[in-house]
Amino acid sequence: MTIDSVQTGSGTLSFAAAAAVAAADRRLLRNDVYELLLDHILNGAFRPGERLKDAELTAWLGVSRTPVREALSRLVSVGLVQTAPNRYTIVAPLVPHEVVGALAVLRRLYPDAIHESIHRPAADDEVRLEVLTARLQRGETEPGEAFRRCMSILLDRLQNQVLAETVEAVQLRMLRYLALDPAAADLLSRERVTELIRAVAAGDERAVGLVDDLLEATERSLDR
Repeated sequence: MTIDSVQTGSGTLSFAAAAAVAAADRRLLRNDVYELLLDHILNGAFRPGERLKDAELTAWLGVSRTPVREALSRLVSVGLVQTAPNRYTIVAPLVPHEVVGALAVLRRLYPDAIHESIHRPAADDEVRLEVLTARLQRGETEPGEAFRRCMSILLDRLQNQVLAETVEAVQLRMLRYLALDPAAADLLSRERVTELIRAVAAGDERAVGLVDDLLEATERSLDR
């Protein structure tokens, strides 16, 4: 081992390589914390208006405050958490007019995103979609989660990353509404999501219509 290297469990790495590995580990940790908090907000385990305390979250997750605060900051940026410095951090209330606004944006962006990506599958997309369908049908994955993962596969294909990031963020408000509001019960059914995944797997433009049907049904539920 030279002065320019460091010993790790997987062998000897240069300091630059070791730093890159450490940075990747930190990114993974931040993403893991974000996904856990996001899942709990989307499925209602953290209810709208519930207070989120750094100390409780770090103890629960077994991590330092830094990844928790970074995750909360990301959740603020997508509208699922609200914060007032030195006062409170809460799960954002479920506000109907904000869902309406999200649906209006998605009506404009979903068609472009799906049209651009539907015929550009990555090498492992078919397998990923087959696994997702199987997990959904066995009840191992909830329809909302399966929908988000299906859309993530589509969005990963986009060259326009601004479009991908915008759709991914805005659709979270719709998905939380579909999961938590009784008026939207069963709109995101296992059958509907399975049909969408199969259309995406087949490169079928029907995927655009299936998503549009979901948006229309969601809008109608908000009018009840």
